[in-house]
Amino acid sequence: MTNFVGVYYNPILIAICTDLFIVVKTASLLVRLQLTKLDYFSMHLQLIKSRVLPALLLILLASCSTKQAPESTIQTAPLSDIEEIAVDSATISAEQHIALAQTLDANTAIGELLIATKLFYQQQNYPKALWLADKIIPLMDEQVAHNIQEKVQLVLIKASSLQQLGFYDASHVQLNQLEQYAINNKITLSASYYRLLSAVFQEENQPIPALNAELSAFSSTQTSLQNQQQIESIWHNFLRLSQWQLNLLALDKAPDSEGWVKLTAVANKFGGNQAQMLYHLGIWQKKFKLHPANVIAKQLTEHKVIPKNIENIAVILPLSGKQNSSGLAVQQGILASFANDETKSLHFIDSNTVNWYGLTNSFSTLKIDYVIGPLLKSNVDKYISHTSAHTQSQNDYMLNASSDLFDINKADESLDNSNSNQDKSTAYITAIDSESAIQSYLQTSTNANAIDTLLLNIPAKASLTSQHTVLSMRPEDEARQAAATLSRQHYQHPIVLSQKNIVSKRIAQAFVKQWQLITGDTIEVVYYDTGAQMQDNIKASLFVDNSKLRIDTLKSRLNQNIKAQTRNRRDIDMIYLVGTPDQTRLVKPYIEVNISPFADLIPIFASSRSHSTQSDYSSNSDLQGLTFTEIPWLLTGEQNAALAELSQELWPKRSDGLSRLFAMGYDSYQLIDKIPLMQQAPYLQHWGQTGVLKLGDNNILTRSLLWGVYQRNKVVSIAME
Repeated sequence: MTNFVGVYYNPILIAICTDLFIVVKTASLLVRLQLTKLDYFSMHLQLIKSRVLPALLLILLASCSTKQAPESTIQTAPLSDIEEIAVDSATISAEQHIALAQTLDANTAIGELLIATKLFYQQQNYPKALWLADKIIPLMDEQVAHNIQEKVQLVLIKASSLQQLGFYDASHVQLNQLEQYAINNKITLSASYYRLLSAVFQEENQPIPALNAELSAFSSTQTSLQNQQQIESIWHNFLRLSQWQLNLLALDKAPDSEGWVKLTAVANKFGGNQAQMLYHLGIWQKKFKLHPANVIAKQLTEHKVIPKNIENIAVILPLSGKQNSSGLAVQQGILASFANDETKSLHFIDSNTVNWYGLTNSFSTLKIDYVIGPLLKSNVDKYISHTSAHTQSQNDYMLNASSDLFDINKADESLDNSNSNQDKSTAYITAIDSESAIQSYLQTSTNANAIDTLLLNIPAKASLTSQHTVLSMRPEDEARQAAATLSRQHYQHPIVLSQKNIVSKRIAQAFVKQWQLITGDTIEVVYYDTGAQMQDNIKASLFVDNSKLRIDTLKSRLNQNIKAQTRNRRDIDMIYLVGTPDQTRLVKPYIEVNISPFADLIPIFASSRSHSTQSDYSSNSDLQGLTFTEIPWLLTGEQNAALAELSQELWPKRSDGLSRLFAMGYDSYQLIDKIPLMQQAPYLQHWGQTGVLKLGDNNILTRSLLWGVYQRNKVVSIAME
């Protein structure tokens, strides 16, 4: 039997090695296909699996052989972390370990295959490591003491290899299954698991769980292996979070998160004032003496930010025409914030009458240090285009050309030196053949005259440069914040009710995308119009119309009057409402009327579009319990009280939309001194009237809004994060 086994299985093992080599070619195909099932290799390797797996099983069951197995030159020790893999491949290769497995009993053969898998992984041969790990795991006997740990490590190898090959979704599935396996077997997950999990969440653009996993990874790493690079990576990821994200992360209570969150809060609030920063850092260091973030605290004490001297500010707004009311509201906010500051001068420019071509020359004449605006999206594109380095160089060229054209002395000289000019023109023509001359002509000159600008809208087409910062009131921002916050409230089946207009649809879709990103679930969106159609749409979304139809059918069959109550669908546990204040006043009570009396009320949340400061709060009974996001300026308890009183006195009938623009203008003036500091200290935030502002990616300021709720005929602010 021994000879038979030795002769018969040799070709099969050769086939195994050949099949493993084929995987390298298969991986590129799998990447293109972007499969989503758990076993990404099973579809294309079904034939291989049908031949090889039985062969492996037969090999491992060949314990009836009387042949003595040679000792392996490498002993496999129980490992719990893929970073601990240290296999010496100098004497025996992975392929030789596979060949050696044919002569061994089952348990020892698995050991050799384990070593081969680890060698493939160590050599960054991820397709082979993935394939072999996938085939070994089902063959491992968990009754053997160390096999559970080995199985964990093989799953980590699979998850890591999948990430290296670009299959993050599949890696996430493996990690989720490993988490459940660890819970069932009471295994403590390793730093490698959390690092891989953090990478998955980063790929999915989920910064909060990614940072939680990174904190767990650092905490699980041996103290001797912890280093400053890991600490700085954690700090960098904390700096990326908006205020509302920090609030959510604080609730998760990841390892050492309290110290990190409080250090971030100190930096966010006092980063622009060195004296206050040092004072509060000292308090933090006394409380968290042994915290790993002390390395960062020391860096913060040594980091100094230098304010920028700004004296002349140009403000570009629509001060005439159809949009003048918007421009005037922003202007009034800027003037309220300016408060006759003697250190600065304001120069207002009407975007409807400005000469865009001569704008840079006007800035030069006025010695402008900073620009606020434009407000309208189309004008933002114009501004960027006409103040770009390339445009400035063209304008300078045209001005110089014009001055030469009308210079009498130079004209006379041109008549006397016609031969010289002819030589010059010949030289210009010959320069066409010079690549360096052409590149020099085409290359955009350095924009030495570029002026830092706080744009009040995001450009539609033009690209932002380092000189541009954007303060935008994008409605999508609050929808993302709402979705992230509400997804943690244990709601499983929300729906979105949205008006049928452009802005409302943008908010609704932003909410749906963010919810799906975080939970993986798709939300139903119901769009409604005004009037009777609104009622029909809401009834349909709650399945009340189906219930009424069943009642009517039953009545007709029984041919008699019966008492019946319509029932709403019971799978909806939350509604996110997007609509104007007037529509919200109609929709919310209509939803409640159509909820069965024996069913629980469905909580309703809304965007800021549903809230109005102009309504009579004594008549807000229809809105009781409605919770919504809002800027501080429109929440009485959070706004600047003195400024609010002055604003109410001067503009008592200002609309909510114009009030938001007023707050935007107020913040924009405050920001021109803050933005240069934010650029030096990314952790710095600004607590403004439009929200907590932070400099995000692409120099766009992100906003964290507050939450309000209608209670007892008034609006109060509440903590949701």
